[in-house]
Amino acid sequence: MRRVVSLLWLGLTAFALCVVPRVARAEAPGSKAVPIYVLSIWTNDVDDQADALTQALRARVRQAAGWSLAESSQSFETLAIALRCPPTPNPACLERIGDQLHTDRYIWGTMARDKPGEVTADVRLWARGKLDVEASETYAESIKDPGDETLRGVAGRLFAKVTGGGGAGTVVVHAGSGGGSVAVDGVDKGSLDGGVAKLDLAAGTHTVTVKAGGGQAVERTVNVKPGAEVSLDFLAAGGGESETAGESGESKGGFPLRKVLGYTAIVAGAGLIAGAAVEGVAWVNDKSASDDDRKNVPSNVTDVCADGVNTAAVDACNKSKDATSVATIGWILGGAGVVLAVTGLWLVLGDHGSDEAPAASTAGRRWDVVPSVGPGAGRLDLRLAF
Repeated sequence: MRRVVSLLWLGLTAFALCVVPRVARAEAPGSKAVPIYVLSIWTNDVDDQADALTQALRARVRQAAGWSLAESSQSFETLAIALRCPPTPNPACLERIGDQLHTDRYIWGTMARDKPGEVTADVRLWARGKLDVEASETYAESIKDPGDETLRGVAGRLFAKVTGGGGAGTVVVHAGSGGGSVAVDGVDKGSLDGGVAKLDLAAGTHTVTVKAGGGQAVERTVNVKPGAEVSLDFLAAGGGESETAGESGESKGGFPLRKVLGYTAIVAGAGLIAGAAVEGVAWVNDKSASDDDRKNVPSNVTDVCADGVNTAAVDACNKSKDATSVATIGWILGGAGVVLAVTGLWLVLGDHGSDEAPAASTAGRRWDVVPSVGPGAGRLDLRLAF
């Protein structure tokens, strides 16, 4: 049984690795990117709201040009306690925290419920050798979702105030209705969510590149003005005269869900078939051991499982049962593997929705998957029809 659990766990792990989506990362530190930590907001009474604002601030840093989010699992509260800071952190304490993080700047803050139904966040930027910059925002206590549009606006204003981002603007990218990646000036800045992405960019001219689904990358140039928001629409792949890429390019630029599911099913099916093969080897070994023990049982014993006295008969009975169990498990794994593999092949080979028109040399041809499963064996045939 432990062998079966291990095999099933292996199959689930392979499945998870196949479907894990790609996560957009923050801009890498360099000559144009300033690394900065965003420490967890410190609070005593509104934990959910503080955690949501922390995540929204980190998301804002990931989108902001010229900044790179430095990752840390430590919260400001934990660091302050560990470094024996006073209840109200003083400059010496803040500098010790910077030394502990090996950084020249970090954002920290506090949050409290000042009035019923409202929370107030006080956010500060600590920079080595400079005075702290503070900003404050009050908003509804019911806002607990990091992706909430209102909270994203709060995080954007706080970040702009403490970093002096008054010279930045917002670019709203529209590219269909699916997923995809967005890059600014050659640097990955995030991903499309329902065909939309919001970017905070420094004032000036930037090149925005969008790659939606499996389509080709499309570039647009945008001029960002301080404090302004500009909408940037991308045409469908191939250059149609549409306002956005959503309607005419959705089928070509959309996420290839059918193929992803197909290949995932093939991999999972192959894993189960491999598990069935392992069980088959175990069955051969158990069957051989049972036959060897049966040779040591007197010939007048017709049912080894009915004789509870003879040691060889008991061993032969147990090993025969083990062989039967292993064979059953092998057939289950193998059958499930064949079904998954056949389903995956059908999904992959039958996906013609996003492909270009076939060449003349292959016109009229069709591949068919013909599975055949019987009591003695199973097989999978591929048939090409003209």
